[in-house]
Amino acid sequence: MFSNTRFPVHEDDGYTYLDLFPSDGEPRQTLLFLHGMFGGLSNFDALAAHMRESDCRIVVPRIPLYSRSRADLTIPQLAGWVLGFMDHLSLTAPMVLGNSMGGHIALELARRCPGRAEALVLTGSSGLMEEEFGTTFPKRSNREYIRRQASLTFYEDLVDERMIDEIQEVVLDARKMVRLLSLARETRNYHMEKMLPDIPHRTLLVWGRQDRITPPEVGESFARLMPAAELRWINRCGHAPMMERPAEFARHLEDFLIQTVQTESTHEEDYSHI
Repeated sequence: MFSNTRFPVHEDDGYTYLDLFPSDGEPRQTLLFLHGMFGGLSNFDALAAHMRESDCRIVVPRIPLYSRSRADLTIPQLAGWVLGFMDHLSLTAPMVLGNSMGGHIALELARRCPGRAEALVLTGSSGLMEEEFGTTFPKRSNREYIRRQASLTFYEDLVDERMIDEIQEVVLDARKMVRLLSLARETRNYHMEKMLPDIPHRTLLVWGRQDRITPPEVGESFARLMPAAELRWINRCGHAPMMERPAEFARHLEDFLIQTVQTESTHEEDYSHI
């Protein structure tokens, strides 16, 4: 889904991904972006374009949601797949940013292997509560119905014919649809409320004020439950702020990057006398 990225796509050893380096080839930070259930490589194009000016390496894998068995479509299994991808690219501890289901996977990765993520950025993340997104699609061949369901993602009307084509391609494929429904149930059932207080990572929560899938109270719950979380709002914005308000999202992310570097420097100074 949404695979028509503007950036060069790498394919090797079964992985499909973007790997964007700053112009001088010396990144100050590596950012790993994880898309959601209906997402794909191009979901982060606009944000990546802004963040490349920040001298970051940006890596975006296409998570294989339709090529895996149903038994492998669990949040823990997908987190394991991401860890394998990180090993493939020798990514030790990037800052992990996840949207929707991608945020859920990022949380599980951080919970399971704390040292593999430097910090987290969650936007519209599942893991606590999400509204029913119509994934049963009883009118799968009705383009207007698909348009209405897809429009729940955004505050503005960003749904175009290409987007409808890509969604319809999935929902009309029985094999893909079964996997989609299985994964939708998994994101609702793999509840992380009791796990969140044990995730120590500095976490930036970027939430759309008009998110109708993971409403504002979900962002507030994440902020309350996670010990090192900071919540920032984007107005006139829905479930995918990095697509709908990329420039504003990039400003929040850049501030967080600066704070993370400053925090690390302070810790080094605190222990320099030991």
